[in-house]
Amino acid sequence: MADEKSYWPIPKDLGTLHDVIIRYAVRIQAVAAAKQEKTAEGLISHSALFTLHRIGIVTHRSIRSLCETGWTQVSPILIRTLLDVLASCYAIVSKYEDAEFMAFKFMCSYLIQAIRDPDTSDELRKHNQEQLDKMRQQLKREDIKRVDDFIANFKPLPYWFCPQFLSPGRIFKDLIPRLFDMYRQFSGSTHGSFIGSVLFSDSPDAPGIDPQENPARTRNAIVASSRLLLDISFARGQFDGIADLAEYKEIVKTYILPQKGK
Repeated sequence: MADEKSYWPIPKDLGTLHDVIIRYAVRIQAVAAAKQEKTAEGLISHSALFTLHRIGIVTHRSIRSLCETGWTQVSPILIRTLLDVLASCYAIVSKYEDAEFMAFKFMCSYLIQAIRDPDTSDELRKHNQEQLDKMRQQLKREDIKRVDDFIANFKPLPYWFCPQFLSPGRIFKDLIPRLFDMYRQFSGSTHGSFIGSVLFSDSPDAPGIDPQENPARTRNAIVASSRLLLDISFARGQFDGIADLAEYKEIVKTYILPQKGK
């Protein structure tokens, strides 16, 4: 832990919000895993969503750590990561009939690219091919032809979910419009620009390189991170049939919305 001079605990209400979302996310993850263990199927979609959900949980926790140790100003980078995770979740779950194919693309695109890379060693190429074949064997008959066509015609694209979805921004605009404004605020062109470099500093006119307390922007960061992890968890839970819309709305009403204007 940082020394006392560079440690600023978040306010109690923010701590409650942060922890409520963590508990919700961990419960969804655990229930989904338990449900999967009871089936004989090794669904690729489960592995993909488990991976994305875990990234979301640890990223949310790390944002709190950054804020409490004086590094709130770099939190937009991780918030953008959460936005990308949420976009990937929706790319997989938006059409149930396409979930296994999309999950295969998410899990295996890098394997195909590495296998075809002339600089990949023979040993690594063999290992990657074995992993790819293992993933393919988990698919049902109706998805195998689509995957075989995808492998045969594979070419690197800007995003793994192309051409089904053209960009993260398009996913937010079409499928998650309630968070589209947040996506635009934290898009790469914003948080990588001059304004983005001071976006989450309470003293934008006097930027420094040392940790400092940023109570106003810390609140913004924790609220944004909490909302995104909530939506990641809910999307995953809805797909697995274990998330309740009423509970989701109650969390938003009780813990998210009261933060507006603070």
